[in-house]
Amino acid sequence: MFDKVLQDSIASLQAFDSGSLRLPADYRLAFRELGLSIGLQAVRKLKGWVEERPDAFRKSSVASILRSFEKYLQLNETINAFWLSEKNRRSATWREHHNINMVMLATSLSPDGYLSFP
Repeated sequence: MFDKVLQDSIASLQAFDSGSLRLPADYRLAFRELGLSIGLQAVRKLKGWVEERPDAFRKSSVASILRSFEKYLQLNETINAFWLSEKNRRSATWREHHNINMVMLATSLSPDGYLSFP
């Protein structure tokens, strides 16, 4: 099941139009983008965890699927930098969803409190 979730995530990223990240803040939803950023950081952490415990994933395709995420991992930095700009946080879409946007930005900037593996 985990393999399927990762494969579906890759399919979604491939369909994602990263050009939308060049739009002005009024045309973007911060909480959605920051959720993507958090997810990509989870992939990075999971990748490290799989590398530390290769025996646990020997019969799984998780390691090879995680390699498919490589070209997307830098998006989290692009997203965080955009929403850290005070100018972008003055947009109507930021203000309309201020509370969830703040929580998502904080989590994206400091994911260790949220993203931990045993």
